Amino acid sequence: MVASITCLAVDDHPAVRQGLELLLGGADDIELLESVPSGEEAIDALGRHSPQVVIVDVRLPGIDGISTVKRIAQEAPAAGTVVFSAYGDKRLLSDAIAAGARGYVLKGSPPEDLIRAIRTVSDGDAFVDPSLSPTLLMTKGVEEAPLSEREREILQLLAAGLHTEQVASRIGLSAETVKSDTKRAITKLEADGRVHAVAIALRQALIE
Repeated sequence: MVASITCLAVDDHPAVRQGLELLLGGADDIELLESVPSGEEAIDALGRHSPQVVIVDVRLPGIDGISTVKRIAQEAPAAGTVVFSAYGDKRLLSDAIAAGARGYVLKGSPPEDLIRAIRTVSDGDAFVDPSLSPTLLMTKGVEEAPLSEREREILQLLAAGLHTEQVASRIGLSAETVKSDTKRAITKLEADGRVHAVAIALRQALIE
């Protein structure tokens, strides 16, 4: 039997919470422990549960979504956070990543993308919504880091939601080599981690 990925959802709209309950309830390998309407209640819920993944809306009453992500990273560092937002502008994405989010999914994307993000983040990898356009995320005046073709290919596959082992299988390398190349790309981009490196590569149009 496959172990369930335990999740906590944070969104102030009842309809969204109900939709998440239905969506995640239909996935055999995901268990939604609780859904709450605010960042304050999310922090309280961390004391009752030990979720592997926390799904957080950006716009929340009281403690906003970015501050909630920060608090989760401080109080439950083992939990991976996926920001689930209607907004895809580069500042929010950058702020979410800086706060500690490992995934970013738009509410208008296919439901399967959120499922994929949860699975990817629970495995310790990064997920950035594939519908986020590099043009939208472009930052003017930023010099492109000299990534190798293979490093770009790896980041592209990570951005598409593949796990490290899947990337290795796709391009015919060992998982250790993929991890090593990923670390090198992170260093070149001066990123804080894989999700940050993917976001920077998207922003600089190094990947699509």
